[in-house]
Amino acid sequence: MANVEGKATAITVLTPVKRHGPLVLALVFWAGRHLTFTLEKLQMLSFIHYARWAVIPRFPDGGRGEKLHHPYLFFESNFNGTWDQYIDAFSEIVPARMKGIWGTSYGFPGPIPVEPFKQYIRANEFVANHYWSAYPEATATEVISAARVAEALDRFRRQSARLDPVAFKAAYDTFLERVQRDL
Repeated sequence: MANVEGKATAITVLTPVKRHGPLVLALVFWAGRHLTFTLEKLQMLSFIHYARWAVIPRFPDGGRGEKLHHPYLFFESNFNGTWDQYIDAFSEIVPARMKGIWGTSYGFPGPIPVEPFKQYIRANEFVANHYWSAYPEATATEVISAARVAEALDRFRRQSARLDPVAFKAAYDTFLERVQRDL
């Protein structure tokens, strides 16, 4: 299946931006980077491996670049789950952010109701020519959990190296309690 590698899926969307869209996007992107409270809802979307937005004013052609009639909003992301689940989550959890970003593009129907939003994304989506995943059989949440367990295990090894059997058992039980949510 296109854009899928193991448990990970890729999406690439390119939409033409309205006249004052780049200025609005600059403000929205600035707020997204500097006003951390705006990230709270996005952090609920733990199935996202990666997401990036960019404004493309021209396409390079080896010289000055091809002049476009409109700048384009470029979005790419990698995530776990189905395409429909991903778009549903954005529509439901961060509709204001979606409206602030894609509302700068021509034809954007709004994030709610979700079906016209999905049709808009499908109409502007491109299949990736190449897609690779470092951990194709793991979700983003599983990779993060594994990293936490590995760090805790390293700490446990150092702290328990010289413990007698009774103290080791107590330390091991404590270690398991601390990492059980990540196992």
